[in-house]
Amino acid sequence: MLKLKLSQLKPGMRLAKDVILPDGRLLLLAGFVVKPMYLRKLEAFKVEYVYVEEGYFEPIDELEEERLYSHAAATIKSIFAMTSRNRDTDIIPVKDTVNDILNKVMENETVMLQLTGIRDIDNYTFLHSVDVCIYSIIIGKKLGYGKDPLMTLGMGAILHDIGKCKVPIDILQKPDKLSDEEFHQMKLHTVYGCEIIKNSYQLGTKIANIAFQHHEKWDGSGYPMGISENGIDPLSRIVALADVYDALTSDRVYKKRELPHVAAEYIKNNSGTLFDPFIVDLFVESIAMYAEGTLVLLSTGEVGSVVSPGKIGESRQKICVFSNKAGPPVLQPYIVDLNKHSDVEIVEVFV
Repeated sequence: MLKLKLSQLKPGMRLAKDVILPDGRLLLLAGFVVKPMYLRKLEAFKVEYVYVEEGYFEPIDELEEERLYSHAAATIKSIFAMTSRNRDTDIIPVKDTVNDILNKVMENETVMLQLTGIRDIDNYTFLHSVDVCIYSIIIGKKLGYGKDPLMTLGMGAILHDIGKCKVPIDILQKPDKLSDEEFHQMKLHTVYGCEIIKNSYQLGTKIANIAFQHHEKWDGSGYPMGISENGIDPLSRIVALADVYDALTSDRVYKKRELPHVAAEYIKNNSGTLFDPFIVDLFVESIAMYAEGTLVLLSTGEVGSVVSPGKIGESRQKICVFSNKAGPPVLQPYIVDLNKHSDVEIVEVFV
């Protein structure tokens, strides 16, 4: 067993010990073969070193989709930085990125879904923007939108939070509840975003409107205008749902993330109140939150991969168990059907 600094870690090495964060969360499991996306995850959480099995190496190629995801996040981070300094920005790379995401979703949306969720608190806004773009395009695809409407939706989704670059950083990252005045300033990011998109990027009203309306709610309880139901732009309704779902499943400075099926239940419970019920139904049908191959930890301490995908709001899948953190080594993988074991549940998802 070797102890390596992160700079020494290479794709294809196998972890000899679990990677555990200071707050006790299990980040990666012993036995995982390091992939490029795992390296980015370790970097994001500022892990200094890991233990690997000496002499083990398995050639690993980075997926094209993984490279696209990383490039998309870097592009959005650059746009935010330039905009916050009131410097001229080139929007062409964002258009190219959204076009690439759109093409990949049309080709294989499941692979793109599996890339969502790799984020750390410091880079939350940029990675969140990419995730919301992916979710929104998938929903738009299910609605039967053509290429042009999907591009408009994707551009609005990936730029929906651009106005936050004009909100003070101490408000954005405050770990406690915002005061009324701070919350008022936070809400202004929708107005700022609309103005930036129209005036700086010259992208047109439809894209700007998504930034303006993505916090409006079906029952009229949202902001900045308090409009409701069909008064809300259809594209904004899609982004509003994707935004909340991704936020719920993210670690934030003020809360730990929810498991996907818990966040999904929140979305379903607020159908017809916070969210357009038709969009909720499409989301339920479109997003298999525990896609085949998803690695999970069960309440029993067993670790395995999902072999029967489950739709949003469901946590009762069939799991192929290959490790047991609470017992003897698993020499022969076996299936655990959660439908037949009501006392067993998924307690962690590894991405």
